[in-house]
Amino acid sequence: MHGMSFHGGVAETILFKGWRVDDTPGMIGSVIGVVLLTVLYEGLKSYREYLFARTTFLRKNQQKKSRSALLFSGVHVFQMLLHVIQVVLSYFLMFIFMTYNYWLCIAIGIGTAFGYWLFCWEKSNNDNTDCCL
Repeated sequence: MHGMSFHGGVAETILFKGWRVDDTPGMIGSVIGVVLLTVLYEGLKSYREYLFARTTFLRKNQQKKSRSALLFSGVHVFQMLLHVIQVVLSYFLMFIFMTYNYWLCIAIGIGTAFGYWLFCWEKSNNDNTDCCL
């Protein structure tokens, strides 16, 4: 067990007892997995923003629906499920960062950068800051 300071090395337990790394190939695989998990998180976040913008646009062009109809609509339930997945992924990433292993912390940074580059490229083309509209 490591203290609460940044450290290197390859011996680490990541999230679960079953995700135990003891060697360099294991750490390299874990770093790749963390990068992919972070890219997935960024993609999910962008997709939720896109879906929200799309449904808001469609809702404005339709007649008014009741609050209960909107609350129990399929799109809202789908958004809720995606939100739960996004929050769980964000906590997983936070816990991985809290291992204080700088290889895993760098992997989260790289995954965030790559995911943003991959999924939010439209932000740089818009005057507003809404992603993927």
